[in-house]
Amino acid sequence: MQEIDLSLWKNEELIRRQNQLKYQFWDLLGKVGDEFSQEYLKKIHPDSKGKKLSQGQDLEGLPYQVLDLVRDFDFNTGLNIRILNWFGRGAFLFVLVGKENFPMLDLSSIGFKKCLTESPWDYPKILSQDSEIQSISDDLEYQQWFKELEVYSQSEENLANWKGNIQEVFDFLF
Repeated sequence: MQEIDLSLWKNEELIRRQNQLKYQFWDLLGKVGDEFSQEYLKKIHPDSKGKKLSQGQDLEGLPYQVLDLVRDFDFNTGLNIRILNWFGRGAFLFVLVGKENFPMLDLSSIGFKKCLTESPWDYPKILSQDSEIQSISDDLEYQQWFKELEVYSQSEENLANWKGNIQEVFDFLF
């Protein structure tokens, strides 16, 4: 049987620091979402379901938080903008677009890479994918782009940067 790390379990200071960090990022993601009203999102995409924050504890053993904007996940006509804050790995911006609405979309000019995995939610594979297999992307049933976001020690800088990256996507698409 595996030994329980009781010194980690009793490290109250470390656990409080980790929880405080989660709260800080949760607040930041909420503020980023608040920058885009439902009225604005409906103008961008009439089928917008607004914004949603969610979190989990185990994405490859690490906690994560997600902000979704628009929230229409239809692979043909949908649109979703997602920030994935993956503790220990980084913060990433994902743009899922319907293949019918954006058949020739190329976000590489604004720093994005195309997702080349079978699932748009297989984040470990997406982030480690080999960009040399670009031809596979034409056969995928979805179209998604991603890039890593800068993370600064000041929340205000992150808010401005992350909001700016999302707005850049909206400006590019529309």
